[in-house]
Amino acid sequence: MDILMALEGDELGLMKIFRQLSGQQINLPVHLYSPEAMKLILKDKYEHGEIDINKESERYGYTRRWIIGVIKQIEKGKI
Repeated sequence: MDILMALEGDELGLMKIFRQLSGQQINLPVHLYSPEAMKLILKDKYEHGEIDINKESERYGYTRRWIIGVIKQIEKGKI
């Protein structure tokens, strides 16, 4: 994805990033949240009845299968 698109066309923000990080290599994690943190987030959403597997999968970058597995663990009381 193009950085300017990710910043929703914010050229000023792009220039700030460019000035601060120009010439540096940036590596970003595949997942913003660790699996342990995700389990707590999903547990909270599950307990409040706000969980949508497809939405959570897209938002957090974890597979639907992984999220379903976490929900099963929650239902069994393992989390």
